[in-house]
Amino acid sequence: MSKPATTLEIPDGLWQRQFDPVNDFRTVPVTKKVALCTTPRCGSHFLGHKMHALGVFGYPLEYLNPGNWKVWEERAGQMDTLDYIKSVRTGPNGVFSVKLHHEHLVAFLRHEQNVLDYSYIHLCRRDLTKQAISFARAQQTGAWISDMPEMTPAQYDWSLIAEKMDAISRGNADWQSFLRSVGIKPLQLYYEDIVADTSGAIAQIAAYLDIDVSQITADKGIFAPQRQKKAAQDDWVTQFVDDSRRKLLDGRSIPGVQRPAATTLMRRQTVQVAKRLYKKAGL
Repeated sequence: MSKPATTLEIPDGLWQRQFDPVNDFRTVPVTKKVALCTTPRCGSHFLGHKMHALGVFGYPLEYLNPGNWKVWEERAGQMDTLDYIKSVRTGPNGVFSVKLHHEHLVAFLRHEQNVLDYSYIHLCRRDLTKQAISFARAQQTGAWISDMPEMTPAQYDWSLIAEKMDAISRGNADWQSFLRSVGIKPLQLYYEDIVADTSGAIAQIAAYLDIDVSQITADKGIFAPQRQKKAAQDDWVTQFVDDSRRKLLDGRSIPGVQRPAATTLMRRQTVQVAKRLYKKAGL
């Protein structure tokens, strides 16, 4: 398939390389569609590139991410954007894969007419605290993948970590609600297991999708991200837990326990007093 005419110039850079036509496949019919259901910092980037390197899972990227989608619209020209993405990012064996954080789901449902034709993989991380810390660090430093330089140093911030913990928890719960409500039982994978045994995780995915990888070897020329484990992370875990316990004993809000503000409590008390006075007055 010839690519649509476009004047788009893709600059060099770690984020921009995902759009580079050098990563395109020759157009083939889509025979299998896969969606990785994720939350930030659960290892989805690492796993997606491991899948891509094998050449039989397509190229699972965040195509529905609003920032990425704009670039794909430019590349697609007059062609339907998602159809265009499929035409250049479906693997030689007909497998198209997409990575979705839950905030991308509405856009995915808007652009994809056959969402029930997908096989879904739900990727989580057992250690929610470390995931939230990783999320907070990445936001602070701007280093979202292993070979991105840190633009600013990370600093411990209890409120930011707590915010990320709540966001991740909502994302996981919302994925479960969506998938279960339409009768989809996804393949459940965990970050810790993928890191401990990447080949085993790939084998699970292949079996779930009925794809034979027994004779497949990874293309070593394809970008392979590394873990972003930081020495300070364990210290932050201890500090976050200590701070959360202190706030809990002080009667303050922490992840999972959102206490009403003082103004809300006062308003409720005022309403209750007014109701008692009305009742006493026979009104």
